[in-house]
Amino acid sequence: MHVSFHGAAREVTGSCHLVEIDGTRVLLDCGMIQGGGERHLRNREPFAFDVAALDAVVLSHAHIDHAGRLPLLLEAGYRGRVLTTAATASLCRILLADSAHIHEEDAKWKIKRLKKRGEDWRWVTPLFNAEQAAEAIDRLDPVDFGESRALGDDCRVRFVPAGHILGAAIVELDLRENGVRRRLAFSGDLGVDGARLVGRPQPVDCPDVLLIESTYGNRRREESGDRTELLHEIIRRTAARGGKVVIPSFAVGRTQEILARINDLVESGRLSGIPVYVDSPMAVAATQAFAMHPEAYSDQARRALRCGDRPLEFDGLVLTRSVEESMEINRRQGPAVIISASGMCTAGRIKHHLKHTISDARNTILFVGYQAQGSLGSLIRAGTDPVRIFGEWHPVRAAVEAVESFSAHADLGELLAWFGSLGGVPQRTFVVHGEEPAALGLVDELRAAFGARAEAPRLGQRCVID
Repeated sequence: MHVSFHGAAREVTGSCHLVEIDGTRVLLDCGMIQGGGERHLRNREPFAFDVAALDAVVLSHAHIDHAGRLPLLLEAGYRGRVLTTAATASLCRILLADSAHIHEEDAKWKIKRLKKRGEDWRWVTPLFNAEQAAEAIDRLDPVDFGESRALGDDCRVRFVPAGHILGAAIVELDLRENGVRRRLAFSGDLGVDGARLVGRPQPVDCPDVLLIESTYGNRRREESGDRTELLHEIIRRTAARGGKVVIPSFAVGRTQEILARINDLVESGRLSGIPVYVDSPMAVAATQAFAMHPEAYSDQARRALRCGDRPLEFDGLVLTRSVEESMEINRRQGPAVIISASGMCTAGRIKHHLKHTISDARNTILFVGYQAQGSLGSLIRAGTDPVRIFGEWHPVRAAVEAVESFSAHADLGELLAWFGSLGGVPQRTFVVHGEEPAALGLVDELRAAFGARAEAPRLGQRCVID
């Protein structure tokens, strides 16, 4: 068996891992590389493996850093299936279409700026367009949690709930090499304890080979207290100044978790009179996707649904769809909560809201998730001042805050607890999906706590599994 790492190796984004056994080739994820500088440019580079030789692609979940290069894979010659859970397939239909729209709009803005400066604009193209996204969506092949599906003569796949977002899965590959059965597990992104809408990651039987994420591989969340209370206090303080709380958030998953918490505040009477804008064309579609897949809910969410509670609906919630509605938000005065994508501020409507709010001391920029190195979100959170938005410099006068417990990623303690639930120690453990300090930190922890043969592979590394 060979495993090679073509993304998310000592970095967070661009998840992409190739498993080869007895002539069968399976690609685990095909994610977009996010962040500034050369990371953004790498999305346009050719894949470092023979795309046409792949037997199957398996997606752990729908986030763009795990699924966002599927259209490029097809453009490069892949003609097979893309297997994933039913809920992930539903969300991918939304996210890939939206990503194509963002790429097309960003290209239009860049062309407009270049024309205004009298510079050559003809080289500007979107990373992929709506037609290419639709082709990728057509390849999605939904598989139920727990169902075993053949990928070739020597490989079967099974999905186990990972928490994180709706439909997210731990991928189990049952492999046969020279008549010997071996098992590989890929954690995808593991969720957190205490999430409102999706459950905690489920245990799997100890595999021979494990690929485990490490987004928070060297960190434990520092804040204490209930995350709903932390959110309420930030909204209350900002509203008292007459300001807006701007929340960069993944449009699917994180946004719904935040809405469920705000719903609790509104329903209890502790928050009223403050409009909450979800500025994403995906909002209605995402809510419909949640309604379609109760099999992916947490036990708590399923109980609430049976009692008639709708955690994503409350007074004051405004779902915006059109560009005109989005622009109107920034013309309105007074306190408000604005939740918009992308979660790392790399693209989308959130950049427009930051442009209009970041230099006003009444406002708050609230980060509720991981910010990849080099992304605009990471620069703002690190205290960079001024920051460049749409080619212009803006001083940072708004308060900048973070509630890490809203992250959908397991922290160090939760990662170690899930590893301990395996019931044994894999023969080989590869730590992926973490910046180098986080990945190496988890490697050290796994070695110390479990005696694991753990390592953090480098980009392009191909490992032989004896």
